Amino acid sequence: MEEPLPSSRPASLRSHAAGLLFADACYIALRITGWLTVTSLAAMGLYVLFFLALGNMSAEGFFAQIANLGNRFTAADTLRRDSFLSIVGTVSTVLFLIVAAARFRSLLAIFVTPAPARKDRP
Repeated sequence: MEEPLPSSRPASLRSHAAGLLFADACYIALRITGWLTVTSLAAMGLYVLFFLALGNMSAEGFFAQIANLGNRFTAADTLRRDSFLSIVGTVSTVLFLIVAAARFRSLLAIFVTPAPARKDRP
């Protein structure tokens, strides 16, 4: 953690340093958000791949499987729906963690790789 700037420095210098700190925090937040987004999309893509495999890798089979799932879900009673949603939540979490583990090095790169050079820094 950085030491606070001495109060003997001009206020404009302290405000510039605070602005740089805020900019760095925003940069890291955007990079982490991007990493989480890509990881989530990859985990959801595994569901698509699963239904494609169930449908013999064809668009017709894929949509037939999705329609079958939708019809059975809407026909089920509340207890079965809640049970199914609980299972989907657990499987989604496990899939996310597996994809996150596979992408862990890219997460570390966010903190190790220096930020690109900016015009406002000497």
